[in-house]
Amino acid sequence: MKPRRIELETGLDVGTVNAYFFPSPEPVLIDTGLKSAEGYQTIVRTLAEYGLTIADLSRVVITHPHVDHCGLAGRIVAESEATVWIYEAGQPWLVDFPRLWAERTGFYRDHFLHKLGLPVLAEQLIVGYMTHIVQQTDSVPAERLVAFGLDVPLNLGGLAWQVLHTPGHANMMTCFYQPETRQFLSADMLLPKTPTPVVEQPQPGQPRTPSLPVYLDSLARVEQLDIEWVYPGHGDPFTNHRQLIAHQRGRIQQRKHQCRELVGAGTNTVAAIVDAMYADYPPQMRFTALWMVVGYLDLLKQEGAVVEQEIEGVWQYFQAGNE
Repeated sequence: MKPRRIELETGLDVGTVNAYFFPSPEPVLIDTGLKSAEGYQTIVRTLAEYGLTIADLSRVVITHPHVDHCGLAGRIVAESEATVWIYEAGQPWLVDFPRLWAERTGFYRDHFLHKLGLPVLAEQLIVGYMTHIVQQTDSVPAERLVAFGLDVPLNLGGLAWQVLHTPGHANMMTCFYQPETRQFLSADMLLPKTPTPVVEQPQPGQPRTPSLPVYLDSLARVEQLDIEWVYPGHGDPFTNHRQLIAHQRGRIQQRKHQCRELVGAGTNTVAAIVDAMYADYPPQMRFTALWMVVGYLDLLKQEGAVVEQEIEGVWQYFQAGNE
């Protein structure tokens, strides 16, 4: 059985987000969209096409705890007997999203954003956005959650789907692969447009994990799968996943090379590199570009092509041997 795509508005720069629905043998929803009356009604209308209501849902499976994928989970469990399933590492986020998001916002405000060399106003706009976005999800009662691991398949649409942990865009990202029918629920790991390597808050006393190198590792694993149809978290379902992966990998290498050239020409901070590489983007849309540039620099550091120095609290980058 193929999943039914439910395209949901977000009102965010990311555009629409996809949920997926399996009507039988039990009604299962994959992701929910963010908390909004419009998104909720879209799900209600889709269920009605099958003679079902929210109360008929048996399970909600969350691919990763970003607000545009889990925001309505709290309302759905309040109006049904459904349980919410999520990879065990993401379970705390569904139980106590406001507290954990406040910690992440504090990390960005107090430790991360200043190191990029951003103007104070830009830092304030990003923190303000992060403070606002928490309103677009509700927590799920712990007793309604089921945590799954990576060793037991999930039954979706009467078929067993393998669970794959594919960090990079999100460190708790899971995708689901059905080998017999060659279907792949890719969430935000594999999209028509390269997903951003979100900078995650490190564990206390631990260094930051470079997200883009981790994403490329996940991409290489997915490239080996025998897939016919990909059902992404954003955008239309597609085929030829290896062709898309090759294109995205090539684009990352191209932008990484451009980043290295800018560093060599004396453009030394993340903010300055973003302004040079994404000059055609409106300033309010450059938040995701920050993550991309940090990722390109992480790759260059990993390759030994650039070195990073912290000067007056700001990361500055120099060609290796020229610092």
